[in-house]
Amino acid sequence: MRLSRTVTSILAFALAALALPGAADATEAAATTHLNVRSGPGTAYVVVDTLAPGEIVEITECRSNGWCFITHPGPDGWVSSSYLTAAPGAGPAPSPDCGFRLTIGPDGPRFALVCGDDPGPGPAPGPGPGPSNRACFYDFANYGGASFCRGVGTINALPAAANDRMSSVRVFGNARVRLCVDPNLGGFCRDVVGNEAALGPFLNNRVSSLRVYTGVLPPPPPPPPVTYSTGPIDLPLNARANLDNGNVGASGADIWYRWISPVERRLAPVNGAMMARGAGTNRGFAGCSTESYSPAPLPLAALAVGTYVCVRTNAGRISQFRVNGYTPGAMRIGYTTWAY
Repeated sequence: MRLSRTVTSILAFALAALALPGAADATEAAATTHLNVRSGPGTAYVVVDTLAPGEIVEITECRSNGWCFITHPGPDGWVSSSYLTAAPGAGPAPSPDCGFRLTIGPDGPRFALVCGDDPGPGPAPGPGPGPSNRACFYDFANYGGASFCRGVGTINALPAAANDRMSSVRVFGNARVRLCVDPNLGGFCRDVVGNEAALGPFLNNRVSSLRVYTGVLPPPPPPPPVTYSTGPIDLPLNARANLDNGNVGASGADIWYRWISPVERRLAPVNGAMMARGAGTNRGFAGCSTESYSPAPLPLAALAVGTYVCVRTNAGRISQFRVNGYTPGAMRIGYTTWAY
C-alpha cells in the first residue's frame, strides 16, 4: 500500500522530532567570559560565534563531555559548560563557597545550587570526602531532585534556585539543622536532628534560610540597638546635660561641664552616671556596652575635638558623645543614647 505524500511528510516530521536530542525544556544560562560558539561539541569544530561575558543563552542539550548546544540571537552552536553559570534570575549564591552547577536530568539541563562540600549531584549522597558534619537538602521528598550540601554555617537567604523548594533533608556526622520559613532565621523554625524523607506541611517548599550546627544551637545574635535619643548639645560652662533626652539643665542630668579654676575645667558624671573615655575612638553601642565605667571626671586635656566618650546614664542606658568643638563659654557635643 502506498502512503499519500501528506501522510509520508507527517511521519517523517514525527520521526525527526523523536530523534532530536534535548527534547526536554531549555534552561537559561549566562556566559562567564568571552566564549567561542562552535559548530560541534568540541574544540576541533569551527567557531561560528563568540558570546560576550554575561550574555544570556538557552541550553537545549548537553553531552557527557560537558559541551552544550545553545540558542541565542546569533548563530547557534556548542559551548563548553565550564564557562556557563545560572542566568541572573536565579539569584546570587548565599555565600562565597556556593555556586551553580549544571546538572542533566529527565527534564533536561538545569542549574542546581552547590555549596562548599557538595559531593556532586545524585539522589542520595553519602558521607564521602569533605567535612563529616554536614547536611544535604533536596527539591523532592525521599531525597530526590536537585540538591546541595552545607557544612556547619548559616545561609541567611536562600537564592531563587533553592528558596521555597526544599522537601527532604539528610544529615551526616553530628550535624543538626535549623530550617526557617523566613530569611535571617525568622518566622516558623524547626530543628532537624536526623534524616527526614519528607519535611511535612509546615516546612515543605517553604524554607528560606537555614543553619547547620553541632551540639546545642548557639543563641541568636542580639537584635540591633534602637536609638532612644540623639542630637547636638551646646553645653554652657557650669551647666549640666541629660543624655537620655538631650535637655540642658539640672533635672536628670548625666554630665556636668565644670569650671574649677581659671586654668582648669572638667567634665564630670553626675547623679550616678559614669563615663569611659578609653582610647577616645568611636565604639558605638557594642563597644560602649563592654567598657569599664568610672565616676571620675575627665580633664579638658583629655577631651580634644574629635574625642568619643561612652556614658552609662543615670537611667541605665548606654550613650556615646563626640566632642565637636568649643566656644569661649560652651562645649559642643553630638550624642546618641540607645534604648538597650
